[in-house]
Amino acid sequence: MKRLLEVLQASAEYLAGKGVADPRLQAEQLMSHVLHCSRMQLYVRFETILEEPQLVPLRDGIRRLAAGEPLQYVLGDVEFMGHRFKVDRRALIPRPDTETLVTTVLDCQPLWMTGSAVIADVGTGTGCVAISLAKERPTNRFVAVDAHSQALELARENADMNGVSDRIGFRQGDLLSGFGQGELDAVVSNPPYISTTACGELPHHIRNHEPLSALDGGADGLAIIRRLISGAREVLKSGGWLFVEIGFDQGSAVVGLLRDNGFEEIVVRPDLGGRDRVVVGRVPRGRAATGEGNNELSGFGEAAIQRPCV
Repeated sequence: MKRLLEVLQASAEYLAGKGVADPRLQAEQLMSHVLHCSRMQLYVRFETILEEPQLVPLRDGIRRLAAGEPLQYVLGDVEFMGHRFKVDRRALIPRPDTETLVTTVLDCQPLWMTGSAVIADVGTGTGCVAISLAKERPTNRFVAVDAHSQALELARENADMNGVSDRIGFRQGDLLSGFGQGELDAVVSNPPYISTTACGELPHHIRNHEPLSALDGGADGLAIIRRLISGAREVLKSGGWLFVEIGFDQGSAVVGLLRDNGFEEIVVRPDLGGRDRVVVGRVPRGRAATGEGNNELSGFGEAAIQRPCV
């Protein structure tokens, strides 16, 4: 039997010796998860004696963290948009930056006017984007798309856990293949957008544990985005919307790709850190694409528009 404080200190020291970042913080988060309490509550329980049934999962978690496994995988779930999502090696861990993608879609007022929009979440992974949208806009229809069957299984599990399975269809496929011309009101995607070279330089807990197929965007990071934009132009209805998460330095390049494919009303929206994070474009309404953006920006309230493209 050991006191909580002794176990916490020993765990943090062991993780530090293995080169784990923020070892004390990670040890506290693991311990609060195992003991079903907040991190702050640990500080008033330092003298608590931990029994073997509590020590077993703590030892296992510390071993996994020391091997470089991300904390989120060790804990088994993560919060995104105020909801809980199961996470494991089948899909990329949802990041706070991606909440900007979801809020941007929710802010697009014309998309929701009919209450019956059909929206594809391409590269759904855990399903966090489609599920978060479905919880906020329950009368609309969503299709979660992923090339990998295991990721789709995880997305289905999360949809069940969040009570929205009846609002989401699941489709395995390459990007937008299988959708008909003008079938969708919106396409939403957090695609792979890190260059192959940069992927090789990612921290080992990402590079060695999370699926690189969800990160690697080719030589310049834009290979998947190019295909996505081209495909979206075909399957979106007149006036349909495309929402794409991007790297912080890709705004201008993706704006150019949207314009080349005839999208209008293009907006770049930053994340909470002020970095470009989401690009939005709209298919021209009722006429052929011109390749020029008219910058009407009619889809968003004034407060939602961060940086229009001119």
